[in-house]
Amino acid sequence: MMRCIPIPAARDLNPATLPVSSYTTPVLEDSSYAVIVVTHNHAGTLPACLGAVTALEPPPAEIVVVDNASSDGSAKFVEARTDAGLRLIRESTNTGFAAAVNRGLAETTAPWILLLNPDCAPRPSFVVQLLLAAEKTPKMNEIGSITGKLIRSVDASLTPGTILDAAGMVVTSSGRHFDRGAGEPDDGCYLKPAWVFGGTGAATLFRRSALEDIAYSDGQILAESFFAYREDAELAWRLQWRGWRCLYAPGAVASHGRGFRPEGGRSGHETINRLSVRNRFLLRIHCADLGWHLRCFPWWKFRDLLVIGACLTIEPSSLPALAEVWRGRADALKRRRWVLSRRKVSSRRIGRWFRKRHQVEQMNPEAH
Repeated sequence: MMRCIPIPAARDLNPATLPVSSYTTPVLEDSSYAVIVVTHNHAGTLPACLGAVTALEPPPAEIVVVDNASSDGSAKFVEARTDAGLRLIRESTNTGFAAAVNRGLAETTAPWILLLNPDCAPRPSFVVQLLLAAEKTPKMNEIGSITGKLIRSVDASLTPGTILDAAGMVVTSSGRHFDRGAGEPDDGCYLKPAWVFGGTGAATLFRRSALEDIAYSDGQILAESFFAYREDAELAWRLQWRGWRCLYAPGAVASHGRGFRPEGGRSGHETINRLSVRNRFLLRIHCADLGWHLRCFPWWKFRDLLVIGACLTIEPSSLPALAEVWRGRADALKRRRWVLSRRKVSSRRIGRWFRKRHQVEQMNPEAH
């Protein structure tokens, strides 16, 4: 049975003051949604996160928390809650973020899925604001994901501060990807809807049919070889290859704790650094075609040499990442052949995202 999410009237679009009673008009034929939260020792922020999820209006049809063998009581906290539609999946080991998300996706059926980090707290109107922005575009059927504006939180209660965390994902010709606006003051920037390369895995709404469309032949939607970190960029790249767009909707606001902040430097984060180095190369093997390498040369080569040089000198703890890439090359190349054999858009269109002046595609005024 189809379930419609009512949307607010145009006069009530302020996400901070949106009253529940203003939801009166259907936005899509079936816009019910599931929320998937993956946790590993996040007992400190889970109360605020799940409190925000249960305050979403209209409420999600399904809430799935996948606990990756937490040892801090995270699973027990979730188990004790009695929220409607909430299910806990306990993993006996830490399977990684990507595998846990795939497990959550397999356990849900709603046509839209909100991936949410356990240190994120969306405002009550978050999902409606995402869908409202999508409905206003003439390319609604091409939208595979919708991402909002994330603000850095100041404590475990996920109270938003005054610093931006993300306004969509952008990519560079060196093969790097960044959360747009991360670390900048929230002083009124990034207020216009725009097409971006992708959305952060911390809080992005995905169309299920788009995820199913880009799934690998073995059924993986997120690449489990990544374990964690950069898997959202790999997913975004595959969606782009199949012609699925990502919309940035500034009216949808959430706070995000973000344990690791790139602008804070790499010191003291050995595991994260190693995974980041490994997945940098896996990302390119999976998704970058010859055209990308030609268009973005020599910038990616300079970055590669810099990363390898750092592993050999100032960051030897990341050196095993290079061996891990080599050992996983057969699987990575297999996935590359799958991705590139199914692409629907031109290499030129993909390559444009990696040029600075094309990192964001502004919406036409009449389209929003």
